[in-house]
Amino acid sequence: MKKYLIAMAAATAAGAALAQSSVTLFGVVDAAVTYTTGSGDGSAHKTQLTNSGNMFSRLGFRGTEDLGGGYSANFWMEMGLQNDSGQGFPSNTNNQASGNGTAGILSFNRRSTVSLAGPFGEVRLGRDYVPAFWNTAIFDPFGTGGGIGANQIYFSGLGGLVAPTGTRASNSVGYFLPANLGGFYGQVMYAMGENASNSVLPNTLVSNKHDGEHTGARFGYQNGGLNVALATGRTRYASGDLRVTNLGAAYTFDASLMNLKLTSELYKESKGSTDAKGALIGFHLPIGPGEIKASYARYKLEPANAALKPTSSKLAIGYVHNLSKRTALYATIARISNKNGASQALAGAITMPNRASSGTEFGMRHMF
Repeated sequence: MKKYLIAMAAATAAGAALAQSSVTLFGVVDAAVTYTTGSGDGSAHKTQLTNSGNMFSRLGFRGTEDLGGGYSANFWMEMGLQNDSGQGFPSNTNNQASGNGTAGILSFNRRSTVSLAGPFGEVRLGRDYVPAFWNTAIFDPFGTGGGIGANQIYFSGLGGLVAPTGTRASNSVGYFLPANLGGFYGQVMYAMGENASNSVLPNTLVSNKHDGEHTGARFGYQNGGLNVALATGRTRYASGDLRVTNLGAAYTFDASLMNLKLTSELYKESKGSTDAKGALIGFHLPIGPGEIKASYARYKLEPANAALKPTSSKLAIGYVHNLSKRTALYATIARISNKNGASQALAGAITMPNRASSGTEFGMRHMF
């Protein structure tokens, strides 16, 4: 009997060691004092306390269980925070306008996934980032921050922030290549709109059973200081599909050039009968405990049969001073120029067509 109990205890201990698990609480709190202004008769300016100027504020939980043999089960639950007011960001249930959530409610809008990973790669299920978004996140010097330095193409583009699948997709199934492919990486995604087979647009007989269905892919190569990736995505809508294709590239020099990092992006988008093109160049330059970063972006809408093609460009320059590995102070200045009828403005400001908008922000970011 004693030998049996010892054997059972040993087996239990071995099983516990094999299936090691962990859960991590993480987050970002970011706030800034921001001033933005427009120009021309009817323009407006605003001073405000904003959030997410350097990095989007968030709160999340992630965990993993070691299944042995190189396999693991993982989960990731992450919500956005508007810490200047204590509210949350809305989510979307079906990748369509009808699925938009309500601002102010805390929800796991940023990511909510469960996955199985192993030597084959990773299969991930839930609400997750669409492949094309990663080129914006990685190759823009200002990353995914929501401040005045944020990517002009992403924040005003057809396939950017305003699109239900511009950043993330709900009801998705994704596959990621394993990390041992000699620098090559990639992912594919399919997300469901979850409409009934007999679904139609309101007050019509036009079928919209495929609305909200998203397919996307991203493949790239990273070796030494070089990183380059091509991504594409398509979301189906009865009113006209949304298509996004972008190419990103970056090169980080060695210490002889102060670890300077150059970045660039090219975009091509379409929504129904409207096309759009964009481009961005920028750099990161480490300076002591901080970093200087800058970007210049240009975005042009090309509506079908339109005489004018509204075009806006944005120059942003920022400095981040790291007080520690987790805490930083930052400052950014930015200016948007418009022509051909465009009237893009920095957040909070109103500017007239063909006029400029400018702004400054000073903030603090803490990660945990």
